Amino acid sequence: MKKFIANIICSFVPTQKHRKMLRLKLTYPTRKMVKFAKSFSDCTHPKVRHTYGFRCINFVITVDNKYVFKFPLRGDGKEIAQREKLITDALRKNSPIKIPEMEILDFNGMAVRKYEYIDGIGFHALDRKTQNEHAQKIAPQLARFLYDIGRADPTEIHKFKNKSNEKPSIMYGWCQNDLWDNFIMNPETFDIIAIIDWEDAGFNDFSYCFTSGTRNAQVKNALLREYLKLYLKDNPKTPTNV
Repeated sequence: MKKFIANIICSFVPTQKHRKMLRLKLTYPTRKMVKFAKSFSDCTHPKVRHTYGFRCINFVITVDNKYVFKFPLRGDGKEIAQREKLITDALRKNSPIKIPEMEILDFNGMAVRKYEYIDGIGFHALDRKTQNEHAQKIAPQLARFLYDIGRADPTEIHKFKNKSNEKPSIMYGWCQNDLWDNFIMNPETFDIIAIIDWEDAGFNDFSYCFTSGTRNAQVKNALLREYLKLYLKDNPKTPTNV
């Protein structure tokens, strides 16, 4: 019934973006979600921000710049939450950059993902000139991350591979898979603080990480060069026609 009423109301909203957001507000208990997230605050009047994640898959709430909560908007979210937690827990020890801790909470049968908040700036928030100016600082950090994560092969997450006997190779292995919008930097030093948002992580060709999101050829090429340096240093006989 909620969805039926929401569809009628939303039919009067002219733009698709606003229709989608209004439909979600009318369909899901977003006020209760916010109240649930606030309950983890130590403050009398918590500071709360909320937004809808990419493709409106999650309702994301930030509390006091201390915690981030992801409420699933499609299904109960249990499978994706458990998968993400197992993968990040397994890869955290291999990562040269922080992978935030994650906890799974229950909210009315939903699996809510709770993370520590990471304060900083995302690459996508930088203008093109600033991206280029700091490419030589950013690229080696990302290259080391991609190389170390890509060659990791923890047995406890083999079940998430397409083929359990697959082995890491050049530009192939465990990958966060949505890198450009999800690394957080210190805005003054451009040191990368953390890599966030691992729900799309997988064991696959990670050339996607070099091309998606940025469309900045200078940064992409610097990252690729730095990655190949690392790989070829340890694997000098590897063909480089990638």
